[in-house]
Amino acid sequence: MSFTPESLPEPVEGTPLPAPIVEGEGFAPPEGVVPPPEPPFPAWRGWDVLGIAVFTAVTIFVFTLIALFVARGLPEFRHSSFIELATNAKIVIGSQAAAYPVILLFMFMLVRSRSKEPFGEAIRWNWPGATAPAFIACGVILALVVDGLARFLPIPKSLPMDTYFHDASSAYMMAAFGVTLAPLLEEVFFRGLLYPLLWRAFGLVTGVLLTALAFAGIHGAQLAYAWAPVLSIFVVGIVFTIVRVKTDSVASSFLMHCGYNFALFAALWLASDHYRHLEKVTG
Repeated sequence: MSFTPESLPEPVEGTPLPAPIVEGEGFAPPEGVVPPPEPPFPAWRGWDVLGIAVFTAVTIFVFTLIALFVARGLPEFRHSSFIELATNAKIVIGSQAAAYPVILLFMFMLVRSRSKEPFGEAIRWNWPGATAPAFIACGVILALVVDGLARFLPIPKSLPMDTYFHDASSAYMMAAFGVTLAPLLEEVFFRGLLYPLLWRAFGLVTGVLLTALAFAGIHGAQLAYAWAPVLSIFVVGIVFTIVRVKTDSVASSFLMHCGYNFALFAALWLASDHYRHLEKVTG
């Protein structure tokens, strides 16, 4: 038996027709059907972040060793000791600039292996769009405020990181690295990967504080572990993490980090007569 359109019964006037089921916004699954659970955030675990930290340390160490041995074979550094080479910004920053893309690639591959989302969505990169310059400006303001307050603290006149500022070319290399690759790697790791784990494990406030503490910890050696400059970096880390929380955007904290570092290098540029007299400010 078959039905033709003419043989179908006519709808009774006044009887509502069933609404079409359209998936998308406002779609409710039929009663009794349980929708699939949302994927957990973050998709990675503490062991993953620990593995990234170990991989980062090993990669930087290996690239630094390679750079040292390569430099030792160059006429310019043939008579330099390994200690002198290890404090040469051209060698140290050059090796790290080569290592950081490898580390970022490792982070990308690990996150993609744990999450079904694209990398940017998984870590909540979320580019701020037209407000991006505002975050850079906020970073500059933060640097000025922290530097002004630090003048009331016992900041050592000379710090280990000052040894990298041998000459103008070293200073420019440090500045270029400090406003690009360095904040990118640090923000992806601390605000993109570490903070979500700490937030899920300990809550908002403790997560922010522990993230800032870890952030200050990796800068400790550069600051001779002097409490005053380490405290300043800890406060900066708190601000960066709060920005990431409030905006749900790692890109926002990255831009602020770039602005902060830019202000520091710009202040050094002005104080040292365009990096020509670094001895005036680095001790």
